[in-house]
Amino acid sequence: MASSRVVALLAAGAVMLAACGAEVSVTAERAEPISFDPTVTSPDPRPGVGTTPPNGSATDPNAPSTPTTAPAPTASVPTDPLAINFGPDKPPRAYDDFLLRVVTDLEVWWAEQLPAVYGIEFTPLEGDIYAAYPGRPDDLPGCGAPTTTYQEVQEYVAFYCGVGDFLVYDDGDNGLLAELARDYGAGTIGTVLAHEYGHAIQLRIGTLDRALATILTEQQADCFAGAWTGRAARGEASTLRYSDGDVRAGLIAMTKVSDPLGIDQFVPGGHGSGFDRVGAFQVGYAEGPARCAEILDDPLPLVPNQFVNDNEYVSGGNAAFGYAEDELLGFLPLDLNRYWDEELATTIPRLGPLKLVAAQSVDEVACTDLRGDLARGVALCVPTGEVVINEPAALELYRSFGDFSVGYLLGLAWSEAVQESLGSELTGEPRSLANDCLTGGWVQTVIRGPRGLPQPRVPERLSAVSAGDLDEAIQTVLLLADLGTDDDVVGSAFEKIAALRTGVIDGTDACLAQL
Repeated sequence: MASSRVVALLAAGAVMLAACGAEVSVTAERAEPISFDPTVTSPDPRPGVGTTPPNGSATDPNAPSTPTTAPAPTASVPTDPLAINFGPDKPPRAYDDFLLRVVTDLEVWWAEQLPAVYGIEFTPLEGDIYAAYPGRPDDLPGCGAPTTTYQEVQEYVAFYCGVGDFLVYDDGDNGLLAELARDYGAGTIGTVLAHEYGHAIQLRIGTLDRALATILTEQQADCFAGAWTGRAARGEASTLRYSDGDVRAGLIAMTKVSDPLGIDQFVPGGHGSGFDRVGAFQVGYAEGPARCAEILDDPLPLVPNQFVNDNEYVSGGNAAFGYAEDELLGFLPLDLNRYWDEELATTIPRLGPLKLVAAQSVDEVACTDLRGDLARGVALCVPTGEVVINEPAALELYRSFGDFSVGYLLGLAWSEAVQESLGSELTGEPRSLANDCLTGGWVQTVIRGPRGLPQPRVPERLSAVSAGDLDEAIQTVLLLADLGTDDDVVGSAFEKIAALRTGVIDGTDACLAQL
């Protein structure tokens, strides 16, 4: 986030669609993980626009250690271990059985859904689902070439090839998928396989024969992955059940394979920002595969993901952490006050301007009604009309994720003041989710050049937001949200991101209607 002179963006990962020849249909993913480690104390250097960064690492101390699966399936459910071609002498992985259950149920599910949604019969993959790992003695099939090397698989993480109708994923101990499974749970790999299997479904329904932008086919595959995840979370899958941690892992997986900062989603190979990909995943989760079938002709709104000038590129898109007029904590409070003054112009009482004050620790703040999590960075003192920023905590977030991690928290504080001013009777989790929605409504009015979103209602704004900022907000949500959907404190990551997206897509009026 930035003043009118600086736009804040955040690079996510790198994703591309690669064609291995004119007659070959290949969909592949490669990505740089986003760090979720709040202990990082230095700004993240940003690579050049359009480059493919090397794989990094990701750490989350709150991640579930293992996925939750249902009891062993009954004999009527196919569990042939050849559902995945592990090859000879594969090093065992803790998640092998989990992935077998995933691909088994994907086949069962699509055998039901293809006739129901598209009116055609399902045909299983002609080829196999291959686990690739260093030293595998038998050759992996090639896509436009005689064979595929492990190094190629490691670069692309996972891919589906229409010629041969097969899927390959990286099963190496040092690969990105194994790293994600260690850090966040095997649900991350389950989401990747569900996404790639979605491309196999696209071959069957003719999607890959249409001259479509890559972003549209990727959004549909993300939607398919979300729809299957919803099935697993509701206990409808034949071989397993997803826990809250597995669903959260699916959201994280979407952020790991998003476009790098500076890429237009509509260039060949574009997959969308983390915000775009999570959005398609959530639409599928909530509305099912029939809605996913409509995405190609009724696309979801997409937020911009490009630099608009050289200064943004040089700065990595982050405004300076400071209180001057052109620094983050200088212009953001002014813009939030201006926006809500305009938005609530007809209400009585009106929301007066809030003042940002800095503290160096929670202990030095004396307030009889403090709303928010000051230990994490920002809270509202209702009696004084002050938004208190815990400067060391906020600076840590800024250095870990980017400037809109702080901007998102400031938005929540102003949103809480809005609810207080309007006499909102919401409490607990519903009130927290309403704050997420209201923050998204504010964000909608300062997005530059969105695709498919309304134009801002309030001119002469002091801030500008891009999809990189929204990816930063998602990272912050994943850090601060309830771990389970039944915790009911501030909302799970899925619930909070969905509420934020409602504001961004549908605007402030949709949020005010909830109060």
